[in-house]
Amino acid sequence: MQQVRRSGVVTWVVVVLVVAAVSVALTLVAVRSSRPDGSAVAAPAPSASRTAPRSTPTASRSTPTAGTSPLGIPAAERPEADEPSSVDLATTWEPPADLPQQGRLLRVAVPGTTSHFVARDALLWLPPAALVADPPPLPVAVLMAGQSRGAGPDDLETAGHIAQTMDAIASLNRGLAPIVVVPDQLGPQSGNPMCIDGPLGNSSTYLEHDVPAWITSHLRVQTGAAAWTIGGFSQGGTCAIQLGAGDPARYGNIVDVSGELGPTLGNAARTIALGFSGDAAAYRAAQPLAMMARHGRYPSTWAFFTAAALDHKYGPAMPVVAARAAAVGMHVTTWVLPGARHDWAMASAALAAGMAWLEPHVGLAASG
Repeated sequence: MQQVRRSGVVTWVVVVLVVAAVSVALTLVAVRSSRPDGSAVAAPAPSASRTAPRSTPTASRSTPTAGTSPLGIPAAERPEADEPSSVDLATTWEPPADLPQQGRLLRVAVPGTTSHFVARDALLWLPPAALVADPPPLPVAVLMAGQSRGAGPDDLETAGHIAQTMDAIASLNRGLAPIVVVPDQLGPQSGNPMCIDGPLGNSSTYLEHDVPAWITSHLRVQTGAAAWTIGGFSQGGTCAIQLGAGDPARYGNIVDVSGELGPTLGNAARTIALGFSGDAAAYRAAQPLAMMARHGRYPSTWAFFTAAALDHKYGPAMPVVAARAAAVGMHVTTWVLPGARHDWAMASAALAAGMAWLEPHVGLAASG
């Protein structure tokens, strides 16, 4: 597998972006998740920062060193049979003196063993705490890119700067951060299977079964839903609320950045015809609002919803979905980015804020 090299060209931009976003996120942690009547709280935020022009990352075939697997994953990350459901690492973790300063970004193949979904390589980011001789079992965040021509997992690094974002967050928390996995929910042609099982591919089963199975068989991760996060930008954000609402026993945390109301190929008629084989009832049942209504209460789910103030196409969905999520018991925080549009500048800041917001919820940072 390949270890991804990170360019230093955008480092100074990312540092500014991450510091601003993390500062806001840490403020958001102290804000009540929802009002007593269940409506979502909208927290203030600074104007979105600009990022450097998108660049293509270079990658080299990694040469495994002593103590690493052929994937480049440290041998100490080999999971045990009885990994804990959750761990309060915020109070129990003692970082070793040789804690690495940065995490490790890799490309890994995550096969569609059960779903038979054909996916490109995923990105895997391991925090410094996962690279020590005796790593603790960590939470995990499954993040997804949006859908556009040529889109895929690499967008989270080339445009979203996820490794530098997570390095900055880990540096504030003694090397602790969730392990991040960025799977390909789109397929090799960057299509839109809509994170459902259907004629366009079994993307839902891939994300609910194959990806978690790969994670738990290769990495030391906590097993409880409270330690698992599903998130993404745009189409990836829509998938996040679909998966989080549909499978709260797997994903207890949701980070929905500029997602839509539900799976769509542009309009209902086209979506039903191509994605649901003409089954309008199945289409209606796959909408997150309907999924939440069927499920009932979500007392153990934490959700972070963001939208760009100048995003008039996708932005209006956020308050609708967030309000419904709060009404069914999710612990909801919302953030509207003033002056921002539906682009990776906004997504980078929002994902950074979402990942920092997540730290206390998954036991990696103090909550007060």
